[in-house]
Amino acid sequence: MAPAKPTARFTVSPDQPSTSDTIQLLDCSRDPGNVGIAWRAWDFGDGATSVGPAPVHRYTSAGDYEITLTLATFDGRVSHRSSTVHVQA
Repeated sequence: MAPAKPTARFTVSPDQPSTSDTIQLLDCSRDPGNVGIAWRAWDFGDGATSVGPAPVHRYTSAGDYEITLTLATFDGRVSHRSSTVHVQA
């Protein structure tokens, strides 16, 4: 039986950003198979992307954006999680 998919989770700080804030994302994911996370890809919902465990981003326009984290383990199991952030003017 194959190990379970990794559990994708992340935090966004500040949780109510404005266009003048740089947001900090932090990957809090875990791999129940204990193989380890090989890569992480972020989609900020405004056309910008990043990689790594703790990217930063600034939105230039107010609105709601869906941030998606996709990750994979060293043995190929993939998971993703999305969360909407409301950016104020």
